[in-house]
Amino acid sequence: MEYCKNAIFSGKYGFPLLKPYTGIIPQRYVSFSETCDTVFPNSCATTFDYDHVIERIWKNPRKYIGRLSRYDCMAEPDFSLKVNHPLGMQIANTFKNHSLAFYMQEHGINILPSMSWSSTMSYEFCFDGHSKGGAVLVSTLGTLRDERSRNYFRNGFLEMLKRISPDAVILYGDVNEELLSWMPRQLDIHIHKHERYNRARNYGR
Repeated sequence: MEYCKNAIFSGKYGFPLLKPYTGIIPQRYVSFSETCDTVFPNSCATTFDYDHVIERIWKNPRKYIGRLSRYDCMAEPDFSLKVNHPLGMQIANTFKNHSLAFYMQEHGINILPSMSWSSTMSYEFCFDGHSKGGAVLVSTLGTLRDERSRNYFRNGFLEMLKRISPDAVILYGDVNEELLSWMPRQLDIHIHKHERYNRARNYGR
């Protein structure tokens, strides 16, 4: 609770309410494990990583404020929401995401909200604690591997648009024509590849 003692709590489960992101759309995205003292302009520090990596920030967020404040913004932490996880674990991870993001906001770091969901059961809570409007970040990593994953992603994405009404959506990861075909044409979409995945794919070429 010390991370969100000044927060306004929202939704059934009382998630700290985050401010919308109204800054510039970052052009470079750096995983937390690769953040360093050399920072490029228009850059965002992300946490699309294994949960045990993000746990390092959760246990001692003050330690990383200086490093993360060098970036134009930080993506909201992304502790996992997985379809096969117990709902209680998903709710707890969502609370951790919001609490840590709120703590960083309180210490002057611009937070770019990260939208995540699992099955339709997660809609009860996964969009709570986010203000309407502004730009949001959506990871597509792992969402295109099979029809089941694509359906979960599509349904949740459209639900997110209804609940949050973002001014812009940043798609981070893999994108194909099928995915783009069902998105509203008037939606302001920005596409950015996961740089570490790109390097791995290109390794040896």
